[in-house]
Amino acid sequence: PTNVTITLEAQEVVAEIEGGITHKYWTFNGTVPGPFLRVLKGDTIELHLKNRADSGLGHSIDLHAVIGPGGGAVYTDVGPGEEKAFKFQAMREGLYVYHCATAPVDMHIAHGMYGLILVEPQGGLPSVNREFYAMQGDLYTIGARGEAGHHDFDSLEMQAMNPDYVVFNGRVGSLRGTGTLKADKGDIIRIFFGVGGPNIVSSFHIIGEIFDWVYPEGAVSTSTRLANIQTT
Repeated sequence: PTNVTITLEAQEVVAEIEGGITHKYWTFNGTVPGPFLRVLKGDTIELHLKNRADSGLGHSIDLHAVIGPGGGAVYTDVGPGEEKAFKFQAMREGLYVYHCATAPVDMHIAHGMYGLILVEPQGGLPSVNREFYAMQGDLYTIGARGEAGHHDFDSLEMQAMNPDYVVFNGRVGSLRGTGTLKADKGDIIRIFFGVGGPNIVSSFHIIGEIFDWVYPEGAVSTSTRLANIQTT
């Protein structure tokens, strides 16, 4: 265990949901999901959250790996151009979601402000050949799906739990084409998979494959893992 410093920046970015269709995402460091954060049980983490000066809103971060009020959100409520920081100790190993917790929380999540933080057990996780990071999220937009142009956020559809898109890593087809997850025959692969939401849950399955091991709900322990699982 050591001292770790992590800096994240809230950025509002216009990008494509799919070809020819744009949307304004709210992000950590410009990506959906936000960066994969990786620490060791016992580490003391100093987390800085910046908010770009050209941001139109305040943002914050709630890390579910944090034991304490708001998971850090009460200490990181940053307005445009501000930066705040807090310290926490990673006390329990596991894979946890983090997200913006500024009200209305579901609206910030629906714009893409979520990611995963891994707290590895002492000694780390077993070695593998490749690791992949994927999160599912649901997007709510004004206008007909497939209609070219810019699509703004639709709060009524979010409240009705009626998404226009349910995607991996923030975009239609993000894990196809140039984003295809590639490995060599015989490789041992670990997938860190999470759900950003805010509304739609996931039944994650890879067609033509069975998971050797599943660590349910992100419980990274050999005592909790399940063998030969088709869908989690």
